Amino acid sequence: MPWLLDGNNLARGGSREKVRRAALAVARSERIRIVVFFDGAPPAGGSGSEALGAVEVRYVAHADSAIVAFLRPQGRGWRVATDDRELARLARAAGAEAVPASAFWRKAEGAAAAMPEGGAAGAAASDEAAFFRDPAHRLPAAPGRVVRRHRRRG
Repeated sequence: MPWLLDGNNLARGGSREKVRRAALAVARSERIRIVVFFDGAPPAGGSGSEALGAVEVRYVAHADSAIVAFLRPQGRGWRVATDDRELARLARAAGAEAVPASAFWRKAEGAAAAMPEGGAAGAAASDEAAFFRDPAHRLPAAPGRVVRRHRRRG
């Protein structure tokens, strides 16, 4: 299930880069789409959004409002990570699953542990972006149903 991240909420006043790297690690490990919303302006010289393969980072005036607007037409099938109770309530009302930030960080720790040589903390963001630019690693633009194949026992 793809994720929507309340970026500043996950950063808790810390580094936005840590959230970006965690999103890249989870997207790579789980092969899912992640959209991160940060309140405020992008880093110096950056644009209002970044496309890093399956991870999209958006810099907006008010992340909570942007997340709710994103969910209104397509809430089902999305998981929202936030500790903001009101945002979680609005996300559930739009049909999304709302989980605490700790659930995302557990996924990120698992993804980092599964990565070779130093995990996500040691991986450069440019290396992660290059992984997703490779057409073999691209994901669909919208969430979809995963068809499971059953193994025959015999």
